[in-house]
Amino acid sequence: MSSPDDSSKSDNDVRTESQQPLLGARVGRLVGVSLEGLPLVQFEGGPGPVPARSFVALDMAQLRVAAGEQRQAVLLFEEGDPARPLLVAMAQDSHSPSLLDQLLEGSARPGSSETPAPATETGAKNSVPEERVVLGAQRELVLQVGEASITLRRDGTILLRGVRVESRASGLQLIRGGKIELN
Repeated sequence: MSSPDDSSKSDNDVRTESQQPLLGARVGRLVGVSLEGLPLVQFEGGPGPVPARSFVALDMAQLRVAAGEQRQAVLLFEEGDPARPLLVAMAQDSHSPSLLDQLLEGSARPGSSETPAPATETGAKNSVPEERVVLGAQRELVLQVGEASITLRRDGTILLRGVRVESRASGLQLIRGGKIELN
């Protein structure tokens, strides 16, 4: 006979008794696209291909290509439930250009809200297809490599950070400002 406590158990309680929650990230594969257009993912110990909510910016054609290649995907699980995967990252096809290459080539999709097409001025120089590339951001733009970074903020602040900051000029080097502080 069941106790009153048994009837008050939620579906989550039943799931956690029979299977431990999946905490942290798992690597799986994108194996298809559901009829609703959701990515179908498969992962070790999972119940088989499962539709996932995607947090990766891909149009339907790109999603189908990635599924056809059965590309690796990084998955998280909503409330640890293996039946509710979240697709948060995907391995890049080795033949696909990187985001930087796409920006430099001006091949970002026009009209897309995720990645604005860069404003460019024509003319190739030093193997860079454009002489000038303009990147934009709403609040802050950060370029970072290791310990070095350049941060541009909406309020006009520019931060240069690094272990060593060096400035060179073959001609005149000007430092201008309303107020200049040294040390």
